[in-house]
Amino acid sequence: MVDATSGVRAAIEADREELAETVQALVRKADVKARVREGAQEKATAAQEKLGTAVEQVKQRPAPYAAIGAVLLGVALLGMLIRRRLKNVTD
Repeated sequence: MVDATSGVRAAIEADREELAETVQALVRKADVKARVREGAQEKATAAQEKLGTAVEQVKQRPAPYAAIGAVLLGVALLGMLIRRRLKNVTD
């Protein structure tokens, strides 16, 4: 009889633990605000790591990046010049 009682108590305790874990999982799943916050934090951390990597690459080899920047600046200035001349022609 004692063995049966202790067996039932052990089963009840195991069921309680399982139920507690299930409830905690549901609470975590239902807390959308916290999940969004965690996701945003993970993405921000990943972005900072990528930025750090990019900065290190530019520091190691600045010439190609400077050339790309100069070309982009030239294209932007050329576009502004063309737009200005077209505006003056139509006026």
